[in-house]
Parts: sequence; structure tokens; C-alpha cells
Amino acid sequence: MKDAIKSILPVNVRTRLKWAGYAVKDIIDPVKDPRVPNRRDTFVGGGDFVAVGDDFLKTLKRHGVTTDMAILDVGCGQGRMARPLTEFLVPEGRYLGFDIVKAGVEWCQTHYDDLPNFTFVHADVFNARYNADGKTEASAYTFPSDSDAYDFAFLTSVFTHMFQKDVERYLSEITRSLKPGGRCLITWFLLNPQTEACKAPRLTFRFPVDEVSKTTLEDNPEAAIAFSENWVREAYLKNGLAIEAIEYGNWANPHSQFGYQDTIIARKV
Repeated sequence: MKDAIKSILPVNVRTRLKWAGYAVKDIIDPVKDPRVPNRRDTFVGGGDFVAVGDDFLKTLKRHGVTTDMAILDVGCGQGRMARPLTEFLVPEGRYLGFDIVKAGVEWCQTHYDDLPNFTFVHADVFNARYNADGKTEASAYTFPSDSDAYDFAFLTSVFTHMFQKDVERYLSEITRSLKPGGRCLITWFLLNPQTEACKAPRLTFRFPVDEVSKTTLEDNPEAAIAFSENWVREAYLKNGLAIEAIEYGNWANPHSQFGYQDTIIARKV
């Protein structure tokens, strides 16, 4: 009955009801962790803020992240992935996160100001969905990171909202930022014969954006963008990143043991 009622309500009404519910929960059961935003102020996606971050730390550890590494978080949001790292990294380790949503970065700068090895930077990059007033095109943006400086970089649900030329720029910046042999973990929506053949994907990419990508919404392509896996593989090779593993997510692979999106782990050669 609950789902049936939701299905007949306009999207804007459902959204307002959802955030009203979050506001009530914030009053009844206020968030006590200083590094967890109020439910009504969270903008980094679905799922429990703490549980998602804790689970992602397990993924990072599974792919070789250690306590003393220099870590680059591209699209850090409100620190959902940074929070568990505060109890994992030793003082010799360090973290740099940047994001195009200024409010999220400012929130992190305030709530992590007691940690000198954690830095958050606002990237004033244009994105029609997340930063419509951004001054810099993503295709021309230079990361706020030194060259050959990071052991590990990760991007969660970043390239799923970016266009081809912007992704190409970010891949080159990831390579520049990583130390030789450094690794990166990036989530994608990958289009290949298996995902295209899926009869009931959790997202359907119907509308071509260009020759290598498709979107779910023709009038709002940055809502969700999927890329040809063949093109992605070529882009990694072009930028000196050797793919070590691909973990296909359950968005179009219902029996996947991994998360929602597809994940590529690669090494700078």
C-alpha cells in the first residue's frame, strides 16, 4: 500500500515528504556523531551515511589501502568516505578531498578542523546538476594536488554524472596526482553486451549523449551517465592506468556480490 501511494504522488511531493520525514527524525533521534550531518542536510545519495562509509572502508582495505597512505578523494561530498578514514589513518597518513558542492566542503572544513592531516577543498567546477554557477569547466580543471603525491585515489559516483571530455581530463589528473605504482578505484555505469542485454536493470540508459555514452534522462543527462566499457578501457590505457580488476555492480547484474555501481581498480604504470 505504501509503495502504491508513493507511485501516484508527483516527484516533487514525494521529495518534500521525504525531507520532512528526515527533519522529524532529526528532532526525535538527533545525530550525535560530529562528523555525520543531519539527515535533512545530507545530499550525498541514498543509504545510511555511517553504514555506507564503513562498508566502503572495507572495500578500500580489500584493495590495498594501508594506514600510512596519502589518499585523494575526488568528489568528497560531506565526508561520508572520509569519516571512517579518521579512525584508520595514522598521523603519517594524509587525506585530501575536494568537491564541487561548496556547502559540503565547508561543512567538512568545520567538522574536521581538529585533524591536521585531513584537508578539504572546494572545486568551483561547473556542473548543471550540482554546481550550475561553477566558474571552471571540468574539461579544464586542475586538481588541487601535487604531482606524483598520492598512493591511492578514489571516486565514488563521480564519473556517473560527467561527460566524456570531462572524464578524460579527470583521468589525466588522476594519473598526474598518483605516485608511480599508485592505484585508483573508480565507480562507473559500464555498457557492455551483458549490461545491454539485462532485461530488468535498476537503471535504463536509453538516450545517447555522444558516441560512447548514454543517459537516463534526455533533458537532464548529468543525472546518470553510462559509458561504453570498450571506451573506458581505452581511456585508462591512454592515461597510463593499467586495469587490475573490474567488479560489476548489481545495477544491471542482479547476482553481483558487489555494490550498486561498477568498480574499476587500476594502477599507474
